[in-house]
Amino acid sequence: MRSSACCLAALAVIMLLAQTASAELVSFRRSHGGSGDDRTLDIFVDSAGIYTVGSTASFGPDQPNGFLTIFNSDNSHRCSVYFNVGSGSSDEAVALTVHGGRVYVLGNTNFGPNPPNHFIAVFDTTCNLQAFRLYDIGANEAASDIAVEPAATPHLYVVGRQTGLGAYLARINATLHVVWARFFKVRGGDDVAHAVSFSGGRVHVAGDSNDGSSLNMFLSVFDTAGTHVATREIGGASNEQAFDVLVSGGNIYLTGYTDYTGRAQEVILARLDAAYNVAWIKAFGTSSGNERGHAVAAAGGLVYVAGQTSVFGTLDVLLAAFAADGSISHSFMVAGAGGGDDTANGVSSLGACVYPAGRHVSLPLLYVVFDGEVNTVAMSVNTINPPTAAAAPTAVSVSPGVGSFTPSIDTPAAVNSFYSRFCPDALVSTTTTTSTTTVGTTVTTTSTSTVLTTAYAIATTTFTQTSSVILVVSQTTFTTIPTTTTTTQTLSTTTTTTTTSTTSTTTTLTALTTLTQSTTQTATAVTTVVFPEPVSTYILPMLLVLVVVVMATALILRRRTQQPPPPMF
Repeated sequence: MRSSACCLAALAVIMLLAQTASAELVSFRRSHGGSGDDRTLDIFVDSAGIYTVGSTASFGPDQPNGFLTIFNSDNSHRCSVYFNVGSGSSDEAVALTVHGGRVYVLGNTNFGPNPPNHFIAVFDTTCNLQAFRLYDIGANEAASDIAVEPAATPHLYVVGRQTGLGAYLARINATLHVVWARFFKVRGGDDVAHAVSFSGGRVHVAGDSNDGSSLNMFLSVFDTAGTHVATREIGGASNEQAFDVLVSGGNIYLTGYTDYTGRAQEVILARLDAAYNVAWIKAFGTSSGNERGHAVAAAGGLVYVAGQTSVFGTLDVLLAAFAADGSISHSFMVAGAGGGDDTANGVSSLGACVYPAGRHVSLPLLYVVFDGEVNTVAMSVNTINPPTAAAAPTAVSVSPGVGSFTPSIDTPAAVNSFYSRFCPDALVSTTTTTSTTTVGTTVTTTSTSTVLTTAYAIATTTFTQTSSVILVVSQTTFTTIPTTTTTTQTLSTTTTTTTTSTTSTTTTLTALTTLTQSTTQTATAVTTVVFPEPVSTYILPMLLVLVVVVMATALILRRRTQQPPPPMF
């Protein structure tokens, strides 16, 4: 009897969940790829489209190949191409930037002299190849990132490393010829440049140095002639690596990870000012998982770090938003419901929206509120003048194999590329009170008070029927969808009452024998919201499975509680 009651109670909870999940939520995510392993390594977003690059084992010969996939602003697929640098080669596109109707793609290949080598491919915005060039700087090289110096005749900046010679930086003109190239060593030949950003006439390079006992992250700044301007090395006794750099609002942000004492790996975010002074360094993560920041972008007055976390065992995408003082505003995981490793490798922004991108294993992709901890950390900051040496990359003309393909959209596969669009509402809680007082026919006074509360929520626009689920894993209560309450009151009196937003006073006018006052008060409140997904999409099947599990458990418990009758003597 008790097990039946438990079963009925569980079923009631399930039905309540089903009713709660009848509304649709509004963030967006897109999966794309083929039958093989596909992963996005970088993303760029502008008003004309969404551009992604990476590696595909689903399309083209001699896989893996590099790919470029472009989506329209409404998230519909525009075009996709794979590119195979040479026969038998293994290729990947690691980064991109877009300027003046051209898509500049940076990649690595094991084709050509002294492999591996790196390449730049130039496409138009409909995936047609415009130019291609291969570069060789010697054995054991790898390119990491590309940035553009915007101008009528743009220049490109490429960073990477060559083992033994240190970090690598090159300036390349619009015809893909090398203007200058440098090796530089913050500490030694094992230094790596992971990211580059051009801003204010300066080239900002982020990476990690090896001081012989641990890895430290660094920021190195150069002018457009390749002259070193400044270097700051940031680190401690543990390992720190910087994987991305952002210049925004007069500040410079580095993100990566740190081996945080007692808590394994955690996201690290450091802010430097325009004079390269460190304002603060924050570590963000959990005591039970490993967290890394792979990319950083600014949106809606916040700084977003995209990366990964292992707090649930397997890897999940981590998206964390930081305020200007380094405090955490909000954070999410994007997790595949079926398990497997999911991670964000790149992030871009447009307006108040942020677009993390990477790889995932299973569908659906669910948004889960991430309950992390942010701590201020103290690290040594060293001012270093690294030695530089001229590099002489060899440019090789190559005609890669390029072919169009149509990826499967939102279809489960082995490993698929994905991107997600998240737009926090700048205003989610609004209280407005309007009081209008009319006395007789001669005096009218109107007072309006508006209280605005800034918080975060999912944006109120859904592009397609595809939506996400928000789960608040640290709470046991259920949140609700937005509600609006409007109350109107009408009063009549023979006194004169003046109402403001804060006080109410009463005055009797003796000059008038009869006064009629009409007071109207309107209060509107919009509550903060989270969630959910249409029942028919994923939740209903999950609920049906849960019903079966609960009923089966109840039946087992009932059988176990049945005892044989006592013996008769």
